[in-house]
Amino acid sequence: MVPARGGTGKPRARFAVAVRGRAGGWAPAALAVLSLLATLLGGGRVGHATAAVDGSAWLWSRAAGEARLVDPDSGRVERRREVTDARGHRVRITQNDRHLLIHDLETGRVSSLDLVGLGLSGRLDVGTRGDPHLAMTATAAAVVERTSGTVRTLDPATLRPVGPVLRLPGPLAGGEFDDTGLLWVAVPRQGTVAAVKVTAAGAAVARTVEVTEPGADLALTVLDRGALVVDRGGRDLVFATAETTRRVTAPVPLAGAMVPERTHGELAAVTVPAARSVVTLGGVRGGPVRSFPLRDPVQDPAVPFAGRVYLPVRETGQVRVYDPAGRQTGVLSMPSGRGDLELHVREGNLFVNSPGSADARVVGADGRIRTVGESPAGRGRGENRTAAPGEGHGPPTVPAPPLQQAFPEPPGASPEEEASPGDDPPAPRHPGTPTPAAPGGTEPSPAAATPGRRTAPSTRAPASPPASRPSTSRPSTSRPSTPSPEPEPATVRNPYTPQQVCNAGSGGGYQVQRSSAFSGGRTYQLYSASTKKNCAVTMKTAGVGTGTKVWVRLAEQTGGEVASDSGTFKYYAGPVYVHAPGDCVRYSGGSTAGSTAAGWANCG
Repeated sequence: MVPARGGTGKPRARFAVAVRGRAGGWAPAALAVLSLLATLLGGGRVGHATAAVDGSAWLWSRAAGEARLVDPDSGRVERRREVTDARGHRVRITQNDRHLLIHDLETGRVSSLDLVGLGLSGRLDVGTRGDPHLAMTATAAAVVERTSGTVRTLDPATLRPVGPVLRLPGPLAGGEFDDTGLLWVAVPRQGTVAAVKVTAAGAAVARTVEVTEPGADLALTVLDRGALVVDRGGRDLVFATAETTRRVTAPVPLAGAMVPERTHGELAAVTVPAARSVVTLGGVRGGPVRSFPLRDPVQDPAVPFAGRVYLPVRETGQVRVYDPAGRQTGVLSMPSGRGDLELHVREGNLFVNSPGSADARVVGADGRIRTVGESPAGRGRGENRTAAPGEGHGPPTVPAPPLQQAFPEPPGASPEEEASPGDDPPAPRHPGTPTPAAPGGTEPSPAAATPGRRTAPSTRAPASPPASRPSTSRPSTSRPSTPSPEPEPATVRNPYTPQQVCNAGSGGGYQVQRSSAFSGGRTYQLYSASTKKNCAVTMKTAGVGTGTKVWVRLAEQTGGEVASDSGTFKYYAGPVYVHAPGDCVRYSGGSTAGSTAAGWANCG
């Protein structure tokens, strides 16, 4: 999520730079800076200077390997910036009105672009271990290494570390700024939530709030002011600000609950697949606490926006729109976004993006939908419609910072264990998309599949817990000097069935024909007499509700049709579909902990 700055009623200020087409003056210097930025960010179009528009948003296109600047008023794609070697990768974009941080989750590389002056850029390697997460306000940036519990302050322009490293007992949950400039994280080992002040002098804990017993399973979403903490071991919901604390009780158990990393506005939402419910809350100042049932299998949290709740359903490519009481008021359909939807709120607009396709939407606070236009020149036609129930002077020359910076492993932190090559699953693909079979009818190796959809990684447990508590000052509330023993996590049952998952993705009437188990899950093959399609899905039985690598593959024997899906999922991989009339099929699936496969069968 992107931090909001200002209300919807304020006029948007626009900033832009341009390259003058004449010799002499500052044009050569500006072109040199633009060339440097193109090198850093992968050869973007140097003939077009980048504009930063307050209220706009940069969206990632995985298929094109580029970031797109979208004007929310017109729906036009104003600018594009290619990113070297990032095509097909999962990328997270963090922005404010001056800087753009492009974080390649596959390589761990972070690039910074100054959107106003084009004067400074930076590059940083945060690695791919430890769940690094970047957050930014108007003046500060930080990288939260959630597994080990470290918080590092960054210069948002150069990405150089600033000040000492703050160390908290990992793993952490959350890690976003509120509108007052505080960075909020939950510390489950202590049963607390911490407000961190990030300045040019570094990061320091400003306030710590006890929310439950040490060792609890906590989730956290950052609000406009403070944070909402979810105790997934019970029903407690705690609103915490820099001054106050308010505790409420959810109407359903919160096991496996999900929340967005950032919540804008007074309305908050907690998605609970295990209880098949969405819980809505009035906010910090008080308000009704209600719940309504989930209609579809979901793996992503509902996002509150402008008094409504937007629930992405990846398997159908839809975003269902509800009021806080659970009455559905509309459906936003993006068929090309099946399995691949991202929701971001920025300054009074909701951006719905499908990174694996060219499809994107902008939703205004009044519910008005704008289709993001596409054209080779970067200018598109914005289509305005109302949601229906069914539906200057040149920049000076400045020296560039070093291109390569890397964070060392914090003291006492153990790197994650690498998965062996034999455990690698097939690269993800969109459900039902065929790929050619390997020559000679041999099943291709998992690593040979084409990259496709994935979800953002969730917080993972550290390989070894920190040996001591943080050296940062704590509030007057006293706690034991040594951490309490961490209890064994409660087993969470998968809230979905294979039939639910396959029926949600394509038609209905799917029945299980066969299945086989592996360590941490089970892979199913189903068939529907009405659609004449086979379906395969891998359901997790361990680590349910936590993002882990899972995969599934379904192949036709003689027709060569293959469908596969892989990524970091909380409940299941798939569904994938193969239409194989009069032919045999076989499936395989697994995770980094194990795998399973079945031979050719279910012919006819």
